[in-house]
Amino acid sequence: MTDQNVSIPNLIDARARLFGGFLAKAQRLDGRWRFVPTLQGLIFSMMMLVAVVPIAGFYTWIEQNTFRREMDSVHESHLLIARNLSAALSRYATDAKTVFGLAVKNTQLLGESREFGQALSNLHICHIVLLDSHGSELARLSGQVSHTEELPDPALLSELRQFAEQANGEIAITGIRSHEGVPHFFIVQALENAQLAVAPLSPDYVIALQKSITFGERGHSMMVDQDGLVVAHPNAEWQRISKDASKLSVVRAMMQGETGVMEFYSPPMQADMIAGYTFVPETGWGVMVPQPISELADRANESRSAAILVAFVQLAMAGLLSWWLSSWLVRPIRSIATAAGQLSQGDLDTRIGELPNLTPHEIVQTAHAFDAMGDGIEKMTDRLQIALEEAERVSHERAQLLEAAQKANQVKSQFVSMVSHELRTPLTSIKGALELMDSKVVSDDLPPEAKPLLEIALRNGRRLAVLIDDLLDLEKLDAGKLSFSFEPVELGALVTEAVEANAGYATLAGVSFNCDTSEQAITISADSSRLLQVMANLLSNAAKFSRIGDEVNVSVIADQGKAEIRVHDNGLGIPEGTGDSIFDAFTQLDSSDRRVVGGSGLGLNIARTIVARHQGTLTYESTKGAGTVFLVTLPLQSM
Repeated sequence: MTDQNVSIPNLIDARARLFGGFLAKAQRLDGRWRFVPTLQGLIFSMMMLVAVVPIAGFYTWIEQNTFRREMDSVHESHLLIARNLSAALSRYATDAKTVFGLAVKNTQLLGESREFGQALSNLHICHIVLLDSHGSELARLSGQVSHTEELPDPALLSELRQFAEQANGEIAITGIRSHEGVPHFFIVQALENAQLAVAPLSPDYVIALQKSITFGERGHSMMVDQDGLVVAHPNAEWQRISKDASKLSVVRAMMQGETGVMEFYSPPMQADMIAGYTFVPETGWGVMVPQPISELADRANESRSAAILVAFVQLAMAGLLSWWLSSWLVRPIRSIATAAGQLSQGDLDTRIGELPNLTPHEIVQTAHAFDAMGDGIEKMTDRLQIALEEAERVSHERAQLLEAAQKANQVKSQFVSMVSHELRTPLTSIKGALELMDSKVVSDDLPPEAKPLLEIALRNGRRLAVLIDDLLDLEKLDAGKLSFSFEPVELGALVTEAVEANAGYATLAGVSFNCDTSEQAITISADSSRLLQVMANLLSNAAKFSRIGDEVNVSVIADQGKAEIRVHDNGLGIPEGTGDSIFDAFTQLDSSDRRVVGGSGLGLNIARTIVARHQGTLTYESTKGAGTVFLVTLPLQSM
């Protein structure tokens, strides 16, 4: 029984080796022997998969697209050749018409000009004949190359005259016609007094142009006239007899003035063809560049064969590289796995040590990290304990600091409240005495040098009273003891009242207030006295930070369910980067205004808190050198 149990894994391992034992190992799982993939096998398989997929895709793409690419190339190359041939024939026809027209217009030179004769020879024009209405020759100009000098037979001449008359006096070139047993074009023009100018045009230039275009084994060009008769073709017999090719679909397309690429069957070639085709606008001739489709298929097969060879070589190289690389990568990983197993069994002294040369950097780093892990467990435990003790100490200290801060804040509030109340009573007496001394009843009895001192004392007494009031308000706000009495308030009237109440302060600062309120009543729920306090602070600030002679604009509007109060001064503005720090308690900006600006630094803090208690906001916008706008936004009273 024992021998049988031992032989089963041996048999499985033997089978695994037959299939490349590096891919899988026998392992007993859940009471059954199974093949478990190895890391080396997975790396090899994945690398082969990565290599095979693009190689297979490449071959499939070649298989599916090679022939299509060959066909698509016709749309570019063959059609381009056809268009170039059409352009050459177009220039040739235009030159022939031009020389013919010049010769006909200068009939007195017919028979005398050697220049015209050379031009006719260059253009393969046999001769130019001027005929009367009865077909009798009136004048002639012959080329310098040997051509037939005979006139067309009466039937052909009648056809030419009819063709010329249909051209309405324009110079026209006929299709291919048999003249003296040889194919010719004819250039014709109907003249006055029923005269007719006729010139046989040899197709030699067209034939030479056709012969210059050959490619592949049987690729060629072909020209037909406007009636579909063959003018130039590799088949000499078709060319000699001017074969009627008008039944071919591609020829019919050219006769209809179309341009493109078409597949068709060619009887003389006895093969399926694909051709780029077009036409000559000046004459209506057709030009096409056909090639047997079988040649394209042969080229595609050559590309596919090359692709198969390339794919096989790439696959073989990928297999060898994958085998070597998987073995190289797995060797150090096995060392790490062995060490990890020993560490898991409690051997904390286990270390990986040195790895084979050329081990990848990441694996080396992993091994070093593993070795450092054993060394660092104890150190990490010690540091964690120290960190916990330090955290407890810091937490205890923070709790003590927080408690101290709360006590200090409480003491501060009590001190401010006590000092403010204790200062208010004697300050009230001092102010009363100073105001009495400043009254007309007493001031007239004071010596002149005492009056400025009295004004200074009175002004600073008032400033001290405002400071004490601000401190008391701040203390009440912090303690939540500042009372508010909300009732319906017409905001325009309240703002107007605030502007009038602070007009004297503006006069002392050398500025003026301009108030613009909405004609429509704007009603809000508010504490009038507190809002007047907010307005007093904003107006006094605007006056203090404005230049002498400036105007402070105050406006009230209602928009989208909210009321807005805008206080706009034209001072030097608030420095950039100040942000909302101006609303912090005891904050004063270092204004560039050269006048001495007083204040406790509490006004804006108190104003924003009051506005917030009204469910509103107090913000500002400032531009350097263009002043500041403070914006109070309050909700309208619900109807």
